[in-house]
Amino acid sequence: MKEGPLISVVIPVYNEESYVSDLIKSIKQQTYKNYEIIAADSSTDETPKILKKLKVKVVRIPKTNVSAARNAGIKEAKGDILALIDADYILQRNLFSSVVNFFEDSKNKKVVCIEPRPKLSLKDLKRRDIIKFRFLNELIYVYKKLSFFTFLPAAYGCDFCMADAVKKSGLFNEEIDVAEDKEFFSRLRKIGKFKIIKQHVRMSYRRHSKEGAIKTGLLYFFAAISALFTKRFKFKFKSIRRKSKNK
Repeated sequence: MKEGPLISVVIPVYNEESYVSDLIKSIKQQTYKNYEIIAADSSTDETPKILKKLKVKVVRIPKTNVSAARNAGIKEAKGDILALIDADYILQRNLFSSVVNFFEDSKNKKVVCIEPRPKLSLKDLKRRDIIKFRFLNELIYVYKKLSFFTFLPAAYGCDFCMADAVKKSGLFNEEIDVAEDKEFFSRLRKIGKFKIIKQHVRMSYRRHSKEGAIKTGLLYFFAAISALFTKRFKFKFKSIRRKSKNK
């Protein structure tokens, strides 16, 4: 029986002790088993112990930005498919098998990146905000879907890219702290198409919930403009973390 292509999961990690185990457990529960997990970690909390316990390959790096972390992981990856996944996501159990089936379908030869449908994780939301963020999530889904027809795809958080296309387009720009994905995926989009598939992932709205959706949206908007036109954007993010279960 054919094993299928290797999926290299690259996770940038900084002090994600309250999140990363949920993601890794959802990876280990995948029905498709030909994958590797690479965590690019610069944590100072309990995250390294969690990664070790869950037997994840770790690349230790100095804390710089998410671009540098992703690049460190990509350089270690051996897979045909690169899964670029943030630490606060939770995956549907059949996601990897659906990704492989999609890329192996001859109809999709021109597609270089696919993204599952985003759904809401409720863990970081106040109860009164759930309806608001469900509406925001649907708006983001529609925006993403429409943007994938343009040369500025709104891809972020959980993306599956063909490794050979990433090699052609180049790595993440480490001069960009915010909206680094916008600049990266704008280059990748020149090589091929982007698609959203029906399988879903749970995504956290922790920053939107803590700092406000409008403030967060404006930050990403102006960062994206700067990243696309000047190829650099420096910004010191305030870490938004759920209170650890261990504290």
